[in-house]
Amino acid sequence: MTNTWLKRHMHWWKARDLQLLAGLASIGCLLLVFIKIGRSVSVAGTDKLDQAILLMFRNSPDDPIGPYTFEAAVMHISALGSGVVTGLIVLLVTLFCAFAGHWRYAGLVVACSLGTGLAMWVLKDFYERDRPSIVTHIDPPGGHSFPSGHSMISAALYMTLAVLISRTMESRRLRVFVIAAGAFLTLLVGISRMYLGVHYPTDVLAGWTAGLIWALACGLIVRKLGKRGAVPTPHAEGDAEAGGDTSVESDQQK
Repeated sequence: MTNTWLKRHMHWWKARDLQLLAGLASIGCLLLVFIKIGRSVSVAGTDKLDQAILLMFRNSPDDPIGPYTFEAAVMHISALGSGVVTGLIVLLVTLFCAFAGHWRYAGLVVACSLGTGLAMWVLKDFYERDRPSIVTHIDPPGGHSFPSGHSMISAALYMTLAVLISRTMESRRLRVFVIAAGAFLTLLVGISRMYLGVHYPTDVLAGWTAGLIWALACGLIVRKLGKRGAVPTPHAEGDAEAGGDTSVESDQQK
């Protein structure tokens, strides 16, 4: 009797698509986190903590830790979140998807990049937070500080690309690696902005949060399209080992 009841309810939950519900819940939680950070920043509630963390990256306000070669390396890492580099990546990925016949992927990448840029511009103008003044900027900044544009763009772009790439992987281990690699790049870009003294930690945290919201939304869209057969879906390991049919339909075939 109990087993029958459990099976019936498990089937009901599976039919409701738990991954979709989890994704929407995650977006809601991240949105609340961003709003909370924004409110704290607006009333200068995080200034002391922000300044203390920035000074951890410095021997003195004018001298960041590490040799000059390390500073140069950090500047190169920071460039991974710049408009020029990410714009070039978006262009190449969009062209690749278009030539491969995956027009929905191409459109999704373009929408993600344009949406992230627009949201960043609106948020920066809304909060109008000045750049850190407690330390010297190594990389000359431009515009307002909150949220960190580099952090937001890298989180949205690299995590979205990681989701798209992972869906073509047969191995679960490889899919996890690709997602972890996207998260690692996002983490490095955010830390580099603090090291260079051009963003407060809360700027970076807010940028990560906003970028992840975009990435999660894109991931849900890709999953929905995958269920309709509109985009490639990952090969099931079990099917591959069993010699089952693991082919997928591209947009061209549609």
